[in-house]
Amino acid sequence: MKKLNLFIFLTFCSFGLFFVSTQQQSKASAVDQQTQTQLYDYLKSHHINGVILVNDKGSQPVTITNNENANKNQIVKTNRLFPTASLQKIITGTAIYQLKQEKKITYDTSLHKYFPQIDGSQDITIRELMNHTSGLVNNDRPLMPLKGQKQQIDYMLAHLKNDHVHTWDYQDVDYELLAAIISKQTHSTYNAYIQRKFAKPLHLRQIKDFSEVNKKNVPQTMDSTVDWHRVTVTTSSDFGAGNLFISPNNYWQFIYNYVLKNPQMVNEFYQESQKQEVAYFGGVYIDSDIIRANGSIPGYNACFIANYKTKKMIMLFSNNIDYLTLKSASDDLLHNYMGE
Repeated sequence: MKKLNLFIFLTFCSFGLFFVSTQQQSKASAVDQQTQTQLYDYLKSHHINGVILVNDKGSQPVTITNNENANKNQIVKTNRLFPTASLQKIITGTAIYQLKQEKKITYDTSLHKYFPQIDGSQDITIRELMNHTSGLVNNDRPLMPLKGQKQQIDYMLAHLKNDHVHTWDYQDVDYELLAAIISKQTHSTYNAYIQRKFAKPLHLRQIKDFSEVNKKNVPQTMDSTVDWHRVTVTTSSDFGAGNLFISPNNYWQFIYNYVLKNPQMVNEFYQESQKQEVAYFGGVYIDSDIIRANGSIPGYNACFIANYKTKKMIMLFSNNIDYLTLKSASDDLLHNYMGE
C-alpha cells in the first residue's frame, strides 16, 4: 500500500513538473498565410506606410510590409533604425526591475536618495515613477538637440515641476528620472548599461542613441511638417523615454526575450498595475493577459501588443500616420488579431 501511494505521489509530481514546464515553454504558433494577407490588406486599406511584425517559428517574426510610395528614403524596414519614443519605457522599466532583483533598489526607494534637490523628492518613490503617479511634470523642449547624458539630465532638472498630486499623469520625466537613477546606481551611463545588459547578450547591433544616428540611417517621415532637426530635438530630450533608435527586428527580440520570457517580471508588473487608477507599470499597459504600449514622436508612430502567457505578439511601425490613427490601429489589432 505504501509503495502504491509513493507511486501515485511520484506520478502526480511528474505531471506537475510537466505542466509547469509546458506553461513556461508555451509559445505562439507561426501566423498563417491567410492572416498575413489580412494584415497586409489592413495596412493597404488604411494607407499605412510601414511594417507589421507577427510571430513566426520560435522567437523570430514574420514581416508584412506596405509602401505607400516608391521613395526608398521613406520605406520602413525591419532592419532599419526607427525612433522608439515611448516604446523605450519598457526597456527602462526592465532595467529597474533587474536592479530590484539584484537588491540594489526597491520600489519604495525614495527619489530623494538620488536627487535630493528636486522639490518634494522625499515624497516620491521609484514605484511612483514606474506608474506615473509622481506628480512631476515637464513638457519643455530645448531649441537645439541636447548633447550627452549630463546635458540631458541638467535640462530635465531645470525644467521639471512638482504639482504634488500623486494621481495618474503620463509624463516622460518619470522615465527620464528612472534612466538617471539607473546611471547613478550602476556608475555607468544609461546608454552603456542598456548596451551591456540587453544589446550585447542578444547581439542586438541596431540599438543606437540619437547622437549616433544620421538622417540617412532612418526612414524619413512622410509628414512634410516634420524635419530632422525636430526629430533630434525630441529624441535628445526624451532621455530614457525615447532617446534610442532601434530597428523593428531588434525591438521584437528585446520584447520576446527580456519581457515575454520573464513571466515573473510581467506578473509583478501586473500586480503593481492593479493598485492604481490606470493599469500601467514599468512602461506597459496591462489588462488580463495582454501587455501593450504605444510610441509616438512627430512623424513616427509605433505600437506593440502581446499576450505574455502565449507569447503571441504583433508590432506596427509607421512613418505616415498620426497618434490618433496609431491608437485606432492599435485597438483594431488588439481586437481583430489578438482576439481581445
